[in-house]
Amino acid sequence: MKTTERNFQGIWIPRSIYLNTEVNWYAKILFLEIHSFTENGLECYMSNKYIASFLNISERQVTRYISQLKSLGWIEETSFNGRKRYLRSMLYFEYDTGDPDQTILSWESGHF
Repeated sequence: MKTTERNFQGIWIPRSIYLNTEVNWYAKILFLEIHSFTENGLECYMSNKYIASFLNISERQVTRYISQLKSLGWIEETSFNGRKRYLRSMLYFEYDTGDPDQTILSWESGHF
């Protein structure tokens, strides 16, 4: 997987995910990784080995977290050919960031 396949700007965690107590943070981060691809219409394929390495957990845990996310309806499997499994986010988040307050830099305000 190339990092150029998506527009990754960091992680914004929707309130509903952040406060959810049904899954742990590994599952939440895995979901956010999947969501970062599919919210822009891209297919998401990451091997369990890759995910395990990325999250520093076992492949067995990855399988369990994917199953949890599927059972909660957060993700779905779009295709599986016996070797590769493609997943996509089933959630959509509406958020209004509003107009940001102007940031005053210390050198602009005379404070160094």
